[in-house]
Amino acid sequence: MKLWGGRFAKETSQLMDDFHSSISFDSRLAVQDITGSIAHARMLGQQGIIAKEDSEKIIAGLKTILEDAIMGNIEFSPHDEDIHMNVEVLLTNKIGAVGKKLHTGRSRNDQVCTDFKLYMRHRATEIRALEVSLMETVLDLAKKYFGKMMPGYTHLQQAQPIYFSHYLMSMFFAVSRDVKRLDNFLELHSELPLGSGAMAGSAFPYHRALVAKELGFNGVSPNSIDAVSHRDMMLEFEADLAIIANTMSRYAEDFVNWSTSEFGYLTLHDAFSSGSSMMPQKKNPDSMELIRGKSGRMLGNFSALYTLVKGAPLSYSRDLQEDKEPVFDSVHNVKVILRVMKEALESARFNFDKMHAKMLPALLATDLADLLVESGVPFRDAHHVVGSLVGEAARQGLEFTDLSDEAWASAGVPNVSQMKKTLTFEYSVSRRNIEGGTGPKSVKQQFVKADAILKKFKK
Repeated sequence: MKLWGGRFAKETSQLMDDFHSSISFDSRLAVQDITGSIAHARMLGQQGIIAKEDSEKIIAGLKTILEDAIMGNIEFSPHDEDIHMNVEVLLTNKIGAVGKKLHTGRSRNDQVCTDFKLYMRHRATEIRALEVSLMETVLDLAKKYFGKMMPGYTHLQQAQPIYFSHYLMSMFFAVSRDVKRLDNFLELHSELPLGSGAMAGSAFPYHRALVAKELGFNGVSPNSIDAVSHRDMMLEFEADLAIIANTMSRYAEDFVNWSTSEFGYLTLHDAFSSGSSMMPQKKNPDSMELIRGKSGRMLGNFSALYTLVKGAPLSYSRDLQEDKEPVFDSVHNVKVILRVMKEALESARFNFDKMHAKMLPALLATDLADLLVESGVPFRDAHHVVGSLVGEAARQGLEFTDLSDEAWASAGVPNVSQMKKTLTFEYSVSRRNIEGGTGPKSVKQQFVKADAILKKFKK
């Protein structure tokens, strides 16, 4: 007999049993469900809602079930629909009829919200730690390779000379914002739903603050309808994970390009590459391609959840059972993405000789325009002068630095010999010590800021 079956004279069809059973996926909430039930049972005893000895017996039984769940020694039953009913049945089978008192003062509505909140908070903390670990790796590499130069790109076209460390630090600061988003998420969603009941609150003297404290929440939800209805926490978490995946995807795209023979900037370790079933020479950057591919999956999960809740009436509808699988999927994949990116970077070989060999003199065009401005030429005129030189060089199949001194002079460049002598890649980066720039002093300042950020994140 189903635990809710008193109202019904007939059994539900097997088709319906299969349709609404969620134990196949919400068993992942077992630890959170049992932990929440222990706190709930303790409060019931302390408040005199049930006898203290019954409370203690329930807690002891739940603790043994928790141990079994952690060890993976429980076979959950689809007949009991979901993790909540499975745990209650296991408890009753273990300690007898007193186990039926566990559900006093709560509903599956506030119970599942509590379980899911605990799950997301626990997973957010784990993902945050993976991000901080990736940041440490990126900073270590940036410091290790400080002084190495590469072409910087816009529109996938060479734009200006930069330090390789400057590129890596862009990843560091992007990931730092991902961490801050998770921190904001953890701070914002720290209210306990339990005690809200089905939607109107518990009729018993439910001491919600006691349960909140034991489960690590900062407070209790102020409105029972809000507590069991809304899934903005889930949407925010899913959005945060999608942004993390998107961040990794953009760098993965660069690393895929860099690993081609046309670029040759990066050689991934064999452990993070794969071969072709047909072409024996191939070494494919599958680790990066899969990161890129799975970011789309994260967006799909967010879209599915947004669509799920946008038309769901208040307070609770069974539609909301479908809110968990996309989150479980995103959690799993984001964890793998972060680990793969970290280990792939740690084991990769960066080919700085090829980076430097690919640096075209056209990277210095902006620097020539800046020099002209410093000599008194208005910037828009300077831009036109340099643009005309670059265009003429392209027509001749040359680099603009290879045009004759006379061509430069006729275009309007003064002190041509000195200008040409000044224009070097080293000169270009040395001029960009503005805060946030690619200059050597600026990059070292970024290291200092990064160290401070990591220290704060690891407190």
